[in-house]
Amino acid sequence: MLLRRITQHVKSQNWFAVFVDFLIVVVGVFIGIQVANWSSLQSDLAEYERALDRLDVEIAENIAILDALDPDINQSINNVNQAISSLSSCIENEENRKIINQGIYEIKGTYGFHLRRDALDELTSSPRLLALQNKEIKKRLSDMSFQFNIVNKDSKFLENHPLEGRFENNPIIGVGNLELENWSYYGIDYSQKNRQLFLKVPVNEACKNDQLLKSFYTWEAWQDTIPVFSRQIRKELQLTHKMLDSHKASLH
Repeated sequence: MLLRRITQHVKSQNWFAVFVDFLIVVVGVFIGIQVANWSSLQSDLAEYERALDRLDVEIAENIAILDALDPDINQSINNVNQAISSLSSCIENEENRKIINQGIYEIKGTYGFHLRRDALDELTSSPRLLALQNKEIKKRLSDMSFQFNIVNKDSKFLENHPLEGRFENNPIIGVGNLELENWSYYGIDYSQKNRQLFLKVPVNEACKNDQLLKSFYTWEAWQDTIPVFSRQIRKELQLTHKMLDSHKASLH
């Protein structure tokens, strides 16, 4: 209809009317573009808020993981410390044997970090979401991602290295009966029968075995760093959570 009107006005050389019609077209196109841009921005903002909500949930889940990890690793480190002391005493008695056997049980396994980071990766890699972040939140998320990368890389070594020595090959370590073990691993409960390992020589003989003492030492030296990493990651999570609360409030 508008095109027909413009054609008629051109034929009648009504240039003012042509100009008005042309202006209507330009304004209409401009308004259409602005509406489309506004709609796209609103969609991006809504997705951004949902991404922040997902990150907030992810932070809470990771803090829960650390809450479960911290007491377990600290107790295991304490048990291995006591085992080293009892072994180094070279005193043969039932209490020392019990402590050393508990230490042997602890060094059968290791701890590491297995944190959730899907929401964090999304917010630090999506161009659309990055464009909506101010400098403060962009830096905070970048710093947290950097710390996650460091911990993820180093914790793999801390988790795997103590197990490379195969301490159970030590001839003074005996293999016992099958016993049912129950444990929880990142929110999943497990139950399995395992054979227990134990010290099969007197403590005053075992203390002369450098291999066992070094097995304890290796486990202790590397696993003792896990609580340090845990405190650092917890700090990053708490700082980001605090800033998210403030940032999300400013969006409304």
